[in-house]
Amino acid sequence: MSGGGVEQFLADAQANVARYVRRRGGRLLAKEGADDLAQSILARALERGRGCVFPNRAAFLEWLYRVAATHLADRHAYWAALRREPQRLRRITCDGSPDAGAVREPASDATGPGTRAGRAESARRAERALGLLLPRDRAFVEWTVADIPLEEQASRLGISYTAARQARSRALARLRSVFAALEGLGD
Repeated sequence: MSGGGVEQFLADAQANVARYVRRRGGRLLAKEGADDLAQSILARALERGRGCVFPNRAAFLEWLYRVAATHLADRHAYWAALRREPQRLRRITCDGSPDAGAVREPASDATGPGTRAGRAESARRAERALGLLLPRDRAFVEWTVADIPLEEQASRLGISYTAARQARSRALARLRSVFAALEGLGD
């Protein structure tokens, strides 16, 4: 195939992206599915490559692998940040408020060993609960934790603000439900 745009090459490249994710995903594959990652890489490529023309398939694949590497690095950074500050996710699971800005900081940072262990266990449970959500629900929770405004969340999904508000509320309720179920299992 000779030159063309992103749309022309993307359909043929899906298997390449899936293989790339499986080879390069590393520990990230324990948190997110390879198919979900590959799909989000393809979506990012489609978004960023609009209007680009590539002289041949090899040039397109080189560009696509750079997009994939950047996406995987971004996801690694996200999970690393979540490990550094898991209390935001943990508080969303425990607090009834869907507004991440309304989540209160603890009154004191001074904690004893029991409190630290309990918080660490709660953070691990919240992380597991997040991993059990459907991709769209997981996206709403991740965006809420990252303080992305609801207007932008709606725009990213191509839905109205009202629909996004309702979907986010349901996603957070599902997260709390899964979190509570994991707690009940002693997990």
